[in-house]
Amino acid sequence: MVKRLVYILLLTVMAWLVVMPLSAQGVYFGVKGGFEVVNMEFNDDVFDKSNRAGFFIGPTFVISTMVPGLSLDISGLYNQRKLKVENESINQQSILIPAHARYGASILDFGSIFLTAGPQLAFNVGPSKFYWEDAQNNGKQFALQDTKMSLDFGFGASVGHHLEAIVYYNIPIGKTGDVTWNTVGKSTKNSLSSTKTTANSWMLSVAYIF
Repeated sequence: MVKRLVYILLLTVMAWLVVMPLSAQGVYFGVKGGFEVVNMEFNDDVFDKSNRAGFFIGPTFVISTMVPGLSLDISGLYNQRKLKVENESINQQSILIPAHARYGASILDFGSIFLTAGPQLAFNVGPSKFYWEDAQNNGKQFALQDTKMSLDFGFGASVGHHLEAIVYYNIPIGKTGDVTWNTVGKSTKNSLSSTKTTANSWMLSVAYIF
């Protein structure tokens, strides 16, 4: 119940961020891209924890508002990242829709600095289930969530009116996926095990605003 309420609240916030530009001062189009470092955490110590890498790219819109220093940043990004479970490489492909509010101040004519935060929706567009066996003939499955909600918090700076860089920390709400395994040849009832995983990440983005 609480999870559903959180989803409804975040979807309401994202809808508000989309509608708010009706009173905006200007809308600016750009292209955003960057790199991601993923830290996977498992509920079970059976799996190793280490960093994984990814990248993202796509269009972005920066929307100024009537409030001084406040603007919105809404993007549509293609994201691909490589996860690794027990030395098995898994390529996750997603469409990310982050909707961020940012607040900052100008630094003379040089540019500006700002804080940014907001929800992000991720839609899996690649394979969602992966299967393999290890040396002990254990059959394993890694199943990704098809739709994922998360929160971004970041700090950014712009140079002039066109180039900007932002560092985000992404925190997923709920699990990222499930790992299930069983010993091949034995009954599922006696050998089936599972664990959940979450994937926090650091995202470094660079955007050019036209």
